[in-house]
Amino acid sequence: MLSRDGASHMDKPKNTVINEKLIKDCIYIAPSATEEEKKSRDRELKVPKQQLEFYEVECLVFSFRHISQIDNLVGFDQLTKLQLDLSFNNISKIEGLESLTQLTDLTLYSNNITALEGMDKLLNLNCFSIGKNNLNELDEVAKYLRKFKKLRMLTLSSNPLCKHPSYESKILAHIKNLKYLDYRLVDKDKVEKSVQDQREQLMEIETEEAKAEEESKNQAEAEQTEAQMIKMNMPGLNALFDDMFRDDPEAKHMNAFIEYEPGLKDAQEKYRTRYLECLEEFKTKMGEHRQKKDAEINEFTFVMDQSKSSTDTKCKELIKAFEKKKKKVIANAGGKNDDDASNEQEWADLRGELDTLQEQLQELETDQLEAFEDVIRGFEQTYNELTEQTTETITQSFTKLREEEKAYFDDIFQVFIGLVENRHTEAPQGNLGGEASFMEDDARKQVLSILDNKEDVMKMINESHEAHEQKMYGKEEQLISNEKKMQDDIQQSSVSDERARNRSRVCEINMYVSLVNQEISSYLDQEEASYYSSYNADLR
Repeated sequence: MLSRDGASHMDKPKNTVINEKLIKDCIYIAPSATEEEKKSRDRELKVPKQQLEFYEVECLVFSFRHISQIDNLVGFDQLTKLQLDLSFNNISKIEGLESLTQLTDLTLYSNNITALEGMDKLLNLNCFSIGKNNLNELDEVAKYLRKFKKLRMLTLSSNPLCKHPSYESKILAHIKNLKYLDYRLVDKDKVEKSVQDQREQLMEIETEEAKAEEESKNQAEAEQTEAQMIKMNMPGLNALFDDMFRDDPEAKHMNAFIEYEPGLKDAQEKYRTRYLECLEEFKTKMGEHRQKKDAEINEFTFVMDQSKSSTDTKCKELIKAFEKKKKKVIANAGGKNDDDASNEQEWADLRGELDTLQEQLQELETDQLEAFEDVIRGFEQTYNELTEQTTETITQSFTKLREEEKAYFDDIFQVFIGLVENRHTEAPQGNLGGEASFMEDDARKQVLSILDNKEDVMKMINESHEAHEQKMYGKEEQLISNEKKMQDDIQQSSVSDERARNRSRVCEINMYVSLVNQEISSYLDQEEASYYSSYNADLR
């Protein structure tokens, strides 16, 4: 139907949401190339693609589905190869791909995308098609694509940026390992020329990238170091020194004095050096404690694994022997022996042996539980001793750190006493000693005014010192609390796991006995039915 101006009133297709049903509909299984692969593929195709697990999928084709938003693509993060075709849709923003870290092939051809984003995790991308969109910023696109070191095939054709006179040169210069650009083989000579043409911009970008890479490397190393510190139960101790001065309530005033008085700066650097020396000694001891705990845990785990393995072997042998007897009784029953009394006795004996087997299995499980309780008692005693030793090390180490804090306090106290005493002298000492050194410096005059009142100076120093000590006490309490929690967690989890295993094993034993009893009853019912059938036949 047409309106007065001739326009169509046909409804536009509704936007489609990516859901589980659509995903299963869009699973694509590529045809095989070789005969051997074809046989393998034929076997796979016997299972409908709708029944494939997401981790088994290699290719999804969402073309022409009226999709406006990329989302719900979960469950594909473990794939080593994944092709994702989202071409010919209504997508305006690249998103929802963060978990697809193994993605190698991405097609977003013919959509409404205006910027490259949301692809930072797709570092395995080999083929990327985003032609016929609304990409306009050539510099931003070229710079963004630099991160994809494995990218070999790129399609940008039919975007506004392709009209830029430097389009090809800029893309080739920024993505030097491309083999195909817009369906055409890349000329190596052209790449080299493009690099030379874009050298000035590339140098600036490469400098930024090198800086970012260095920062990323430092961040990774810091995270790795902190992870090791957490494992040793020393979280945040590498940063404690700086944290104390950063969170110092008198930081503003103290930093101002340190800036102008060399004696104070020297005292702080001396303190930092001594703090780091104490910290290294602390780390060494905590590392040794961690090793001893890990060794004890490993020994406990090994002993319990050996004990459980031995119990499992005994249980299997008992069950195997019973199954052999059961098989013999069933075989005899199937031989149609006319001696009914003999058959009934065999079944009765088998039930008796089943009862005995149940008792033996339960006894073995009881022995296993008692063995665990004996081992866990010894483990808990040893681990508790190690925890006490660690706690003692924490207390002693923080005592040393507080001694260094006290030494620093004494040092700066003496410096400030000298500054106060020389406040009005004619011959200034250092940068803060006398009035003359501040006559033309308002900032220094403001700092110097604090020295007018000795009580205010002493209060400033004391509050700074108390804040530092409070920070240390807080961290010490945290570490001691962590030790107690780790001790409780390892012991409670060990007991909880063993009890859960025991309950599960007892249930398995009872279930096995129940199933065998049902099996025996079934055979007996069959024999009884056979007997009455034969008896009725004789009567007829």
